[in-house]
Amino acid sequence: MKVLDDKIQELIALGASYAVNCRPCMEYHHKTAEKAGVTKEEMLAAIAVGEKVRNGADTKSKAFAKDLFGEIDCDSCCAPGSNCS
Repeated sequence: MKVLDDKIQELIALGASYAVNCRPCMEYHHKTAEKAGVTKEEMLAAIAVGEKVRNGADTKSKAFAKDLFGEIDCDSCCAPGSNCS
């Protein structure tokens, strides 16, 4: 017996795929989510959760790197006009 139904599993997979920036995963889980009956609104909600997780991890990682190494020189590592802070 499965604890989580197909819809819930696909919503988790979509959010996780977005959080780790895996485009092939997002494409795959978009298709399988549709087959499982997930609505576009539900998919967007899962992506929003993935965004929050990714942003939280990003903020914590940047703070950890700053604690270890001090200020990070974004000009030397990022594309012009980007904001890596």
